[in-house]
Amino acid sequence: MKDNRKALYVLVALALVLSVAGIAVGFAAMSTDLDISGQAEVVPASWKIRFENLSSPTITGAATVETEPTIQNDTHLGDYDVVLTKPGDSVVYTFDVKNAGTLDAKLTAYNFATPTFTGKGANAAADAAIAQANVVYTLTYSDGTPISVNNTLAAGESKTLKLTVSYPATADTLPEAEVDITGMDVTFTYSQN
Repeated sequence: MKDNRKALYVLVALALVLSVAGIAVGFAAMSTDLDISGQAEVVPASWKIRFENLSSPTITGAATVETEPTIQNDTHLGDYDVVLTKPGDSVVYTFDVKNAGTLDAKLTAYNFATPTFTGKGANAAADAAIAQANVVYTLTYSDGTPISVNNTLAAGESKTLKLTVSYPATADTLPEAEVDITGMDVTFTYSQN
């Protein structure tokens, strides 16, 4: 009886081994491998909004230029000094704002500072008030369109701007003495569109 049991155990073990082997073969016959292969690269976008193509001034009347403006570090246009002496005088500069990067941009802030008028001489305050009431300082697109927040500047695009400092021909008063005007500042902030 022991031999029969031993034989039975051997047969059961053999049947179990054959069953597992059969299942493994059957599983291998019904399995599929899926492979994914590839590559990626990062090409960084560039961000570069700048000033360029500053023109020589267009001067009207008896206006003069004491100091020509300059573009510094591509992002600052300044250090100019113009002199207006009578109604009808003006100085106009044109220049481009260019998106030399690969990302589209949008003007998110535009701050046009209020200039300070400082009179010299006996009637300094009155002279400063006359100049403040008459001097026109504007920055527009070259076609006269106003600059405003949310204006877009696509990658590679340039827009021409016009900076004007004038004493209009319609003005009927002039200061008695020199008036200095400072703080004629404009700040643009561009962000990714």
